[in-house]
Amino acid sequence: MKENKRVVPVYNRNLSIVQPPEVLEVNKSYQLECTGPKVYPQNRLVLTWLRGSEVVQRNSTEDPGLPDDGPLKNVLNFIANISDDGMVYTCLADLILGSNTTTWIANASVTLQTYSFPEPPRILNRDPVEVNQKTTLTCEVSNIYPAEKVRLRWFQDGEEWNSIPSRSDSTTVQATATWTPRESGETELKCTADFEDYPSVSSKNDSITIDMYVFSNPEFHIPNTTEGIPVNITCSVFNVSGEFQLRLKKGSELLVNRSASTELTINHTENPRAKLNGQQFTCEAELTLHHHSNTIVKRQSTNLTVWYPPKEAQISEKQNWIEGQSQNLTCHADANPVPEVRWIKDGKTISRGESLHIPSVRLGDGGRYICGVSNNIGSTSSSHDVEILYKPQNTTISVNNKIVSGLTVFIREDDEVTMTCHSIGNPQVTLEWEKPGQGVKGFSTFTGGPAVLHISQATSEHKGIYTCRARNAHGTDEKQVEIKMEGDDWKMLLQILIPILIVFLVLVVAWFLIHRARKTGHYKVMNAEPHKNQEIPSGNDQESFPLKEVKSDKVLNNNHSQTNINGVTSINSAQIKQ
Repeated sequence: MKENKRVVPVYNRNLSIVQPPEVLEVNKSYQLECTGPKVYPQNRLVLTWLRGSEVVQRNSTEDPGLPDDGPLKNVLNFIANISDDGMVYTCLADLILGSNTTTWIANASVTLQTYSFPEPPRILNRDPVEVNQKTTLTCEVSNIYPAEKVRLRWFQDGEEWNSIPSRSDSTTVQATATWTPRESGETELKCTADFEDYPSVSSKNDSITIDMYVFSNPEFHIPNTTEGIPVNITCSVFNVSGEFQLRLKKGSELLVNRSASTELTINHTENPRAKLNGQQFTCEAELTLHHHSNTIVKRQSTNLTVWYPPKEAQISEKQNWIEGQSQNLTCHADANPVPEVRWIKDGKTISRGESLHIPSVRLGDGGRYICGVSNNIGSTSSSHDVEILYKPQNTTISVNNKIVSGLTVFIREDDEVTMTCHSIGNPQVTLEWEKPGQGVKGFSTFTGGPAVLHISQATSEHKGIYTCRARNAHGTDEKQVEIKMEGDDWKMLLQILIPILIVFLVLVVAWFLIHRARKTGHYKVMNAEPHKNQEIPSGNDQESFPLKEVKSDKVLNNNHSQTNINGVTSINSAQIKQ
């Protein structure tokens, strides 16, 4: 008889997990403990921790033992993370049946909750608050999770305020409260942050002591004044709770500085001058509080207005004027109130306003210009003498003290001739004579007076066109005179008339010859018929016929032609062909 032995595993399904805290703080260490059912032999049980569906830790007992050795445990140590919030951890119990063969017998799960609350809330506004002045206070907590479950609350002396929660980002929560203090003094304000859904998480808070003060704005009085008349400047502060200083400044210069606790008035007398017009004066009050190192400063600033007459009138654009160009003059004088400006020339007002514009300068625009400046305090004036620059003009030529510009002057042999050229211009002109020469023109230049050419004994070589040219920096002007010798015109006239007379005589002779030839020339009868004009007498033995002149070599028979002693060929009636 044979015996067959077989080991049979014996187990139950009692699987338990030690419950973790209600909520786990991020970045802290925790553990999950899983206790498996009793199994014999014990080494045939495997306990596995799953994070979601991911295996994170497996535990088993390899040594055999009896059932009373106790159940198998699997303890998982981990650091809580924001990603663990809502994560399911599962403990799985498997029974080993043989080589590489297992079977599930039990499992248990736990869902984790996590939070992040590393810092307490912060009150952002810590400045003192003025009584009856509305102020907004903000409390903020950062790097918190889950932000939607955080509650921020404001308290004053244990009494909660109404506040408005908000989130600037996914991890920052704010609570804003509006507050208007009604009396001066000190008060404590507190901001508390907690997780309303997690009672086990302790709340955190921030608190401050606020100074509530009374501090009115400075009252500043600085009247307008006229130059030379002293002015009294007053600076006052009333109804102040606490120590303060009152200062009066001119620009950055400190004039008066005094201290008080409730109210104070300071005065300063200023002797105004024109240069103080527009000067800034400041009344400044500085309040010191107990719980704050920074002081409270209030100030009022006003500019001093000083009335004064026009000072020196200044005319700009004093360059030389050029004829034909446009020109501007400007006149300005410092005064308050703004003065009226008048331009005066030759005793008459020609324009009003700081600018005088002349579109095209003429010679008559030269002279003295007066700029008159006045207001209701006084007046002043300034003048400017204008000199007009222009190109040469009114150029004239005189021969022997007689103006002959552009004319022809006749002289005789051996005459003494003086030619003088005058011209005006600004700046001074330079006169230049251009003289006719033998193929090359000669020049003589004169500066600072009339240009004079002197011929002590005239000859035919002095004939020709003389040009006087006036120059300066702005242009040129010139005039001419032609010098001829007496008798030159008769010679020229004869030179013109003799050819005309010869041509005339030739034409007269030609006409005479042609006319004579027409009277004694050869003729032929053209369709001869008796005339019927009753006024013309006719004889019995002859008749008249219309004739036409013919050339003798084509019409007449040479045997019947006769020539008279004048060389004119005559024709009788018997030789006429009908």
